[in-house]
Amino acid sequence: MAAGTGLAGLPLGAPSSVFAAAAVQAEPIELTYWHGWTEQWEEMVQSVVDMFHAKQDRIRIKPQVVAYDQFLTKLTAAIAAGNPPDVVTLFGSTAIPTLANEGAIIPLNGLEGVDMAGITEWMNPDILRLGEYQDNLYGLSYWAGCYSLIYNTKHFTEVGLDPEVGPTTIAELDSFADQLTQRQDNGNIERMGFLPSEGTFWLWGTVFGGKFFDYENLKVTADDPALVEALTWYQSYAEKYDPQKVAAFNEGLASERAAQQDPLLAGKFSIQAQGPWKLGDIKLFGEGFEYNVVAPPRVTEGDPLSNWTWGDIQVIPKGSKDPSAAAEFVQFTAGVNDPEGYAERVVWGDRPINIPVSASVLENPAFQDVVKNYPGFQEFLDSLLKAERVGSPPVMPAAAFYEDRLSSAVEQVMLLQTEPEAALDKVTTEVQRELDR
Repeated sequence: MAAGTGLAGLPLGAPSSVFAAAAVQAEPIELTYWHGWTEQWEEMVQSVVDMFHAKQDRIRIKPQVVAYDQFLTKLTAAIAAGNPPDVVTLFGSTAIPTLANEGAIIPLNGLEGVDMAGITEWMNPDILRLGEYQDNLYGLSYWAGCYSLIYNTKHFTEVGLDPEVGPTTIAELDSFADQLTQRQDNGNIERMGFLPSEGTFWLWGTVFGGKFFDYENLKVTADDPALVEALTWYQSYAEKYDPQKVAAFNEGLASERAAQQDPLLAGKFSIQAQGPWKLGDIKLFGEGFEYNVVAPPRVTEGDPLSNWTWGDIQVIPKGSKDPSAAAEFVQFTAGVNDPEGYAERVVWGDRPINIPVSASVLENPAFQDVVKNYPGFQEFLDSLLKAERVGSPPVMPAAAFYEDRLSSAVEQVMLLQTEPEAALDKVTTEVQRELDR
């Protein structure tokens, strides 16, 4: 007769030391997970972690918030010290080439349990590409970011604009912005109709038809004439509204995550370039806020519909205690082999976050319910999925440096401290030098 079995299938009567070893092996793998989401979005992260725990009991994820402005500095220091987190979320893909070049993150391809065929079949190629560098796949995105314009229909009605017709060209956007802006008696800005922001220059540069990088010749092209034209358009807002007045207006604004005091919801802006996540904020905190959504305007009628996409991308740092276990969580967040569960995560139960990584999710009943319940979400989906020109962060080792230099150039132009062409010539020179180095 076969002997009976006990813990983990060991024979009854096995030495107690053997049982102790089996018990130790049965302990779940604990992985530290760094991300930069705060406030309500920290709850979103926890909900994803809880879903992962509900699907299996072998791996336990311990989320930890690390301030976004210190994220890369702390991450690279932790990797260098040999004490990194096990998995992290990068906001956008610009840091991936640099980290990969330094050997600071681990390619997913080749790790045990990574379903490369399933990943390729599941994910939109443009979104999958965000995590790739030099024939390796380093990360997978939760979703795809994109922009559209959200506009306050009450403000439109107040100034005699048709609330059902948003701007479709840059000229219309400029005209609407001028009509919607309100000033106090002393000339200070009370309400801004629209203002192109430092962080959205990648979007507007793409709308103007600009190219940020020449992949064939490995050349930085921030001086592309179309990008100069886009930054000249930015400059026109500084000249029209006075950089000091704009700066004073911006200093008085609450954070975008300030619930009812969010500048758009509080009526401080009439039109803003925003992502789908803002629709959830509107429903939660925007009682009485009435809005419509339109795709990013074209420069002129007949130009291609354009957008910009990035990612919130999970990568595995060098030194992770169990890269294969971390890769299981990475694949889970991207919905690989879990379309039903992913449909829940990408809409955080019942609200939009971003654009799904796979078009197959669009027909999911739960996802369709959210589309119906959040006016404007369909417009966001169409603005990216039907776009004829989609930009994304340059895939090259100096991408994060490029982002920093470009941001600084836009800021200086908006303060009228330099001219667009000179500013972008300087960016091109500095970033090319860094890339060559």
